[in-house]
Amino acid sequence: MIGNIINTVSTRISLAVLSIVLLLLNSNFLGSEGLGTVGIIILEITIYLLISNVVCGGSLVYFTSRKSANSLLIAAYTWIVLSAALYYSLLLLIPALDSEYANAILVLGFLQSAIGANLGLLAGQQRFKTFNFVALMQALVQIGALCIFYFVLNDQSIDAFIQSTFIAYCLAFILSFARLIPTLEKQIIWPTLKLFKELIQYGFYLQIANITQLLNYRLNYFLLDYFSGRATVGKLMAGVQLSEGLLLPSKSIGAVQYAKISSQKSKENAARLSLILLKVVFLLTLPLVAILMLIPEVIYTGLLGSDFNETPIVISFMSVGIVALACEVILSRFFAGTGQQKINATSSSIGLVVTVIAGFSLITELGLIGAAICASLSYLSIFLFLFYKMIATTDVRGGDFLLKKQDFIYLKRVFRKVRKS
Repeated sequence: MIGNIINTVSTRISLAVLSIVLLLLNSNFLGSEGLGTVGIIILEITIYLLISNVVCGGSLVYFTSRKSANSLLIAAYTWIVLSAALYYSLLLLIPALDSEYANAILVLGFLQSAIGANLGLLAGQQRFKTFNFVALMQALVQIGALCIFYFVLNDQSIDAFIQSTFIAYCLAFILSFARLIPTLEKQIIWPTLKLFKELIQYGFYLQIANITQLLNYRLNYFLLDYFSGRATVGKLMAGVQLSEGLLLPSKSIGAVQYAKISSQKSKENAARLSLILLKVVFLLTLPLVAILMLIPEVIYTGLLGSDFNETPIVISFMSVGIVALACEVILSRFFAGTGQQKINATSSSIGLVVTVIAGFSLITELGLIGAAICASLSYLSIFLFLFYKMIATTDVRGGDFLLKKQDFIYLKRVFRKVRKS
């Protein structure tokens, strides 16, 4: 498992660097208003994925070791088609979603759903090297295509971003499907209604949690867009993207953790593993947050552009929340991997209540800074609830979360593995 974690962390580090490169390209060529539009487009694609991932997300990972891969893939692709129809209906019902980029969002969401289905099966098979390779190639191709549009074709527009994303998604789908084909059975195995029911039941609570989490993380974008304008959304997006880049260790470790504990039956072993990984994530994230806070404003404006002089302030007000969110990732993966999706859904709902109350009171008064404080409060509330439920539902006690000598011994083993790899 440590080998998978190391491989995943290495890939995520590369993806984080590429994400920053993408942020720098868009912020310099599109400005704060253009970056804000990019943020809204990405947010609406994510809303699309919330529908498709009822079946194409964590459900596939969970059931890969329990069901036929062929039947799971056919079920996922069938659901993707239904998701496109459902999202189109949302465009008609919710005017705020029906923008000039609605068709592009529909196509990109469809492609990303198919990629997610392929990668979900690969993750369920614990083929993390392939999973990571596809994700890395997708990011590299997107940046390469965007550079051609910006530098060679002199097309510095939102359409250039959309077209480069389309190219990257197409390649990622081809790569992921090609890697998945050898693992499939030779005969077609059609999914049963029972399988659809199981996938939807498992994925429903997972997506309830994801929907509320999305609103926790991104409702601020809509509120800022309404109260302060699109340029302010771009400024928040820069700070958020840099801050959330620090979630790289927790997301990498959490991906392997989820696949590992989903395939085992012992809840006690899953809790012990999650507790150790939680401490590792805390030790990795805290110093990274401190470093990001100490970077001078002049460096941010030099890299991102003069529009982004408030980025250090945004990061400072989000710092406590980012550490809490990193730890929350590990706790939520524990509850998801042990089939306790209702707990994650409840925690996200609590965070959403905090977001709504704090958002309307703080953003209307403080604008950008209010949005950063609101995000931090929401992340902290989610972590505290999951912390409480971990103690209440397992034999783990509050004192077990404290750092101990054994934890440092475990870390030493991890670093040895890194040096040898």
